[in-house]
Amino acid sequence: MRVLKVKGKSRVNVEPDIVTISFEVETKARGYADCIGKLNTRIEELRGNVAATGLALADLKTTAFAIRVDTRYEDGQHRFVGYRASHNLHIELPVDKELLNRVLRQIAQGHSGTEIKLAFSVKDKDGLRKRVLAEAVRTAKENAAALAAAAGITLGTLQQIDYGWAEVRIYDCEASMVGEAPPPLLTPSDYYEADIDPEDVGAEDSVTLVYEIED
Repeated sequence: MRVLKVKGKSRVNVEPDIVTISFEVETKARGYADCIGKLNTRIEELRGNVAATGLALADLKTTAFAIRVDTRYEDGQHRFVGYRASHNLHIELPVDKELLNRVLRQIAQGHSGTEIKLAFSVKDKDGLRKRVLAEAVRTAKENAAALAAAAGITLGTLQQIDYGWAEVRIYDCEASMVGEAPPPLLTPSDYYEADIDPEDVGAEDSVTLVYEIED
């Protein structure tokens, strides 16, 4: 049996509707207990600032926690200088510029030095995957019809669909900033009013259709 194999690729872009705000809090100290104490204090400040924006603290989740020995390389060896502790948390919000600015302003004003990362995505990832696959199949069908017409052959029944990836690849839009005190001549509201316009979230994949060629 003669067959024709045709690949169809697709990419679908959609506006993001959710944003994940990630916070990385880090402290250093000579003593272990002092390092942990400083970290816990800053985390409580962070939680207080999140609560002040009206968000639920139950939605602020820990993603990573670590305590490491801090060393400095000197005279051919690593010398102990203390401890370094870090606590990473994140919270998911709808994409709302006013809400996002309010949260970033509150966190930055009350928590100087905290690294803040934003990841824009879509809530209905399953729906996006289905759209990408449907578009890939449609493209493959069009390619098969065009090739058959150009080659002067007649396509028979569809024999097989090859899909080589476990998941559709979704590309989120990311950004980052550091919460610092505003310059002396600016007010906090001037400094922290972020003009963020995230690009679309993209998803792509490909499928291969195998058709029988009629004699």
